[in-house]
Amino acid sequence: MTFQKNEIISSTTLVRQFATYLSKLSEYSLQKIAVIRNNEMEAVMLPVAEYERLLEIEEKSRKKSVRDYFGTLSETEADAMEAAIRDCRKVDQNEW
Repeated sequence: MTFQKNEIISSTTLVRQFATYLSKLSEYSLQKIAVIRNNEMEAVMLPVAEYERLLEIEEKSRKKSVRDYFGTLSETEADAMEAAIRDCRKVDQNEW
């Protein structure tokens, strides 16, 4: 992700001018704000509508099944593959 110079602000500046930056986001004069602390990007602020749009995209991607990616699978094969994927995720997340 890239940021324009006016979209990058220090955490100190954000605290001191919070209302101004909040207004800029809500009015869409800024699309996003990168918050910098100790020369490192710590956070990104977005307008609520953009945040909700991203959540919707994420939710839609979670609802896709294996059949959406491999349309030729039978329902039984797709269910077995989804179970295997869930098991693999458990290994990745140390849920065994």
